[in-house]
Amino acid sequence: MEENVVEKEASAEAEKVARVKAKGIPAKRAIWFEYDRLPMPTTARWEYQDILKLVFPPVAQRAQYEIAGKLVLLLSRREEADGNVIAEWAKEEQIPNSTLRNLVIPKLIRVGILARERVAPTGLTEKDKRRPMILKLSTKFGDALKHIGEEWTSIVETWRVKRKSAKD
Repeated sequence: MEENVVEKEASAEAEKVARVKAKGIPAKRAIWFEYDRLPMPTTARWEYQDILKLVFPPVAQRAQYEIAGKLVLLLSRREEADGNVIAEWAKEEQIPNSTLRNLVIPKLIRVGILARERVAPTGLTEKDKRRPMILKLSTKFGDALKHIGEEWTSIVETWRVKRKSAKD
């Protein structure tokens, strides 16, 4: 019986991989990055909206882009926001809860723009296992891209030095 479950899980995972190969990377896992089509020149100071255009390209995900912009702005004014604050804010802004909680927040967490923390269970009762969510702005996105950029620059410079020393 256990082997059937494992086989089914392996089969489902193989199907997912096959779909990714056939259709490309799912939008919820991708960022839109074309150097020739960046939202701003690399010599200019970017704003948060320009960075969000890479995560939620307005041509493909306008609603998510607008919601993400509003959410980042909310969190820029506060150190953190819990689920109640976010729910109240979403109601005031007339933001669909499903889009916010199922698409925008998970992707912003996945790419490292937001960090989600869980508070220890309230413990009011023995069965109370709720773990309230707290969202904060995070620097992981910038740290990761900075690291990737520095590593790529180092690789290219190493190749250039090796080519030059091979010629000499």
